[in-house]
Amino acid sequence: MNLTTLAAEEADYKSGSLPVALYPNAMRREKDERQTFYARPIIREHLTMDDIASDMVVAGVNGGMTREQIVSIWKNINCAVLDRVANSCAVDTGLCRCSTRITGSFERDNEEFSRKRHSIGMAFHTSRTVHEKLNELNVVIRQGNSIRPQIADVRDLESDSSEFLTPGGFLEITGSNLALLGEDESVGLYFENEDNPEKTVVLSAKKMGTNSASKLACVVPATLAEGSYRIKVVTQFTRTRVQRKEPQSFTFDRPLLVASA
Repeated sequence: MNLTTLAAEEADYKSGSLPVALYPNAMRREKDERQTFYARPIIREHLTMDDIASDMVVAGVNGGMTREQIVSIWKNINCAVLDRVANSCAVDTGLCRCSTRITGSFERDNEEFSRKRHSIGMAFHTSRTVHEKLNELNVVIRQGNSIRPQIADVRDLESDSSEFLTPGGFLEITGSNLALLGEDESVGLYFENEDNPEKTVVLSAKKMGTNSASKLACVVPATLAEGSYRIKVVTQFTRTRVQRKEPQSFTFDRPLLVASA
């Protein structure tokens, strides 16, 4: 933890880099058929002013004040800033410059403000100091396209292993972005037979006992023939309520064996 970001001393970022995930830019591909990606920081944790005040106490930059005192002063400062902004002032907090903004269009140059068509909000403009400090951060693509499904482990509970499949037994798959979601006919959990694709079996979301982003659980199809199988997930799942347009797939890196009785 470093609390000298806005101080004269050079900040130390060795404790971590900014984690970033890449997402496909669908609009760009529809425009000229080129696949590009846009970046979003991966939020490690959501904090409140109570948490920041606790950081200050732990780091010893609290000036002898308790966490409660820091939070109380912070609330008073926020009230004072809001009062000034509401009175048409622009306030520079060191982190940003705050001011009011009006949204909504006006059809005439003398049209009056209407709360049905217009709204008042607050605009934040990042300060030069913050820009300079953030530009010193290292960026690490930790998850790449983070909405792509990732299988970390496949476990057959009957044999308690990641090497075998037991037809009629129970299977657990763990990872990230696994939830089977989407109306595309390809969405499902695939048991792909490596020797004969015609023996591949696909289970839909309705067949899942557990269907979440981090875990899939189901009964292994009793109709699986002997052979070597690859587990594959195909889904249109995203972390929002809107399903992605095109399904994404991920195949587990190790084959699982269905042996004879």
